[in-house]
Amino acid sequence: MKDSLLNDVLFRRAFIVSMIIGILARFIVLRINNKQYPSRPQDYLEQIIMSGLAASLGAIAFPALIDKEFSALTFFAVAIQQFQGVASQERITLKNIDENEIVPKGAAYIEEIASTYEVRSYISLFASLGASVVYIFLARRYNLGVLLCTIAATVVGVIIGLIFRRYLRRNSLGDIADVVEAKITFEESALLVNEVFITNIGLEDTKNKYIKDGLAIEIVPKNLGDFGIINDLGQREAILHNIYLHLGINKDVDEPDIVAISKTDLNKNTVVIPFIPVLKDIELMKEVVKSTPIIEASKNKQSAYRSKTS
Repeated sequence: MKDSLLNDVLFRRAFIVSMIIGILARFIVLRINNKQYPSRPQDYLEQIIMSGLAASLGAIAFPALIDKEFSALTFFAVAIQQFQGVASQERITLKNIDENEIVPKGAAYIEEIASTYEVRSYISLFASLGASVVYIFLARRYNLGVLLCTIAATVVGVIIGLIFRRYLRRNSLGDIADVVEAKITFEESALLVNEVFITNIGLEDTKNKYIKDGLAIEIVPKNLGDFGIINDLGQREAILHNIYLHLGINKDVDEPDIVAISKTDLNKNTVVIPFIPVLKDIELMKEVVKSTPIIEASKNKQSAYRSKTS
């Protein structure tokens, strides 16, 4: 960097170290499995590229400020637009895929995924920026060596990554509700779960399938305010989709009698769900429901229940 207050060696070292730390910080909160889209290895490649771009912007921001190159800060605006564009593309992709899902995610769950996808893109940028500030400050102010500056920058980058991880952690259904096994019964053609009417089933084969292979759970909120969350339609769609992801559903597209549906018991303020999974495991089903993230949109839609408890 000619005419720079930083010498070339310091700039290169700080830039490389900060960029690597920014990329690694993104992996602190990266969770990928083969049950989500995009899955391995596509999402790893995409995240490496995005985190590399974000980290490079963060790494160059502080040297630019030192040299009073304020125009370089416009890169932050470009980065924000890029992150929003990636989230928008993710939203479109998920919506297109959702149209062909046997048990769809629903619009609320897709919006939750897309917004989280955008926010997580900032981890690399700020972890890299923090690492760059610490590295350059220690090298110039105290004339520390490469190793000590790198260690200090790494510690700061990890701390920033952990702060983001804690901030981005979403509560799950298990934090606000208990999940218990429920009983599937029939009264003539009426499918019932714990005496709650679900739907009418006309075919005897389908009735037998529900009795033989079906599982059912009841979600019991810890208070009336929490019932407003689990009773939200978007939240219930997210629960059903998570069950489908982990247990599958034993039906084809032309079997309308086999439904993935939830119903509310307004007498007990609970939600019941019957399901015919491919993998029949009631304990796994309960754990899947408990691990379903609480969607932000569901927290305020039925906030009157929360007001009713106060």
